[in-house]
Amino acid sequence: MAKIPDEIIKLIEATAKIQEVVGDFVQLRKTGVRYTGICPFHDDRHDGNFIVYPKDNCYRCFTCDAKGGAINFLMNNPHIKMSFLEAVRYLGKKYNIETDNIPFDYTPPPLPPPPPPRPTLVLPREVVSKRTGNLRDDNLARWIANDIRWGEDQRQRIGQVLHDYCVGHVTIRQRDRHHDFTVFWQIDSEGRPRTAHYMKYKPNGKRIHKEEDSYNTDWFHSLLERSKATKYYDPERQEARQCLFGEHLLKRYPDAPVCLVESEKTALIAAIAYGNNKHHLWMACCGSSNITRERLRPLIADERRIILYPDRDGIPAWKAKADNIHYKGMAVDATPVTQWWRPCDGPKADLADVVVRSINQPDSQQLADMMSNNPNLRKLVKTIDLELNEEKETR
Repeated sequence: MAKIPDEIIKLIEATAKIQEVVGDFVQLRKTGVRYTGICPFHDDRHDGNFIVYPKDNCYRCFTCDAKGGAINFLMNNPHIKMSFLEAVRYLGKKYNIETDNIPFDYTPPPLPPPPPPRPTLVLPREVVSKRTGNLRDDNLARWIANDIRWGEDQRQRIGQVLHDYCVGHVTIRQRDRHHDFTVFWQIDSEGRPRTAHYMKYKPNGKRIHKEEDSYNTDWFHSLLERSKATKYYDPERQEARQCLFGEHLLKRYPDAPVCLVESEKTALIAAIAYGNNKHHLWMACCGSSNITRERLRPLIADERRIILYPDRDGIPAWKAKADNIHYKGMAVDATPVTQWWRPCDGPKADLADVVVRSINQPDSQQLADMMSNNPNLRKLVKTIDLELNEEKETR
């Protein structure tokens, strides 16, 4: 059987536009000269890890490292799984290139070596300094300081924790509206600022979700790219690679085990509640898709003990991720969202929800919740109360 002529393959590869091919299967969002979306090659939940480059006619995911061109995308995408012939004929039909009458006996050539990696985006430290502190008008900071019934030692730690984790506040004007964001800086283990996660919070400390406000979150590198501010970030020459929130504290506490949670807010609440970073250093992965060996490399290189604290609805997924990383110093602790959990915490509760509720809720209410979940405890409390009443009547 004759081969598909090389010129046909080259014509298809040159004609197929990667953003159009990927866009047939993935919802893409244009950010400057690139496109971003949810990666179809792994269980991705955060737009921004998967990037499509029209200029280079390729795609890449910086979490699972999937990469390639249009034919590669159609063959390796687990939701499509086309053969080489099917991918060639699909693209031929899409771009009006005759392939149906060509007999198939073709072995694709080996993939060319990947291009050299672009340098990682590293921001000047003064960029962080100008955007930290200034938390007087920040909803999350005010809720932490004013609405949680901290003990005296915990209350004294609030300012230091917000300072140590480089939490800030910005107001962005867009479309005749002012948008207030809490700023969580991501600074790597070498002290190099990478980017910042911007998030909106309500006065009660709850996140504002996309269905409530379409502009509910952002990233500092995305803002720079949209504003064409290439003084710090040129997407043609640099890659915006995230790191763990709180990673810069590793050198300050070289022997501390790392307690990893999902959200930055949870890391702050836990750091204030428990203190003593020498015995437990709290960090946030900012999305379960970031629990990868690559993202945890600074911790693994230090041979740190890593304890994962999943949200209540994420326990199986986090255990699976820990198993896939194959690091003997890692464990998953779901105790806060199982044994300490109460129905009022909600089905998606995380460690912060449980801790804040246990601090704010009166003891009598906690006891009532425990009794509602444990009939034996309810019987015991009623028996004790009866005996006490009988003793009072005797006296």
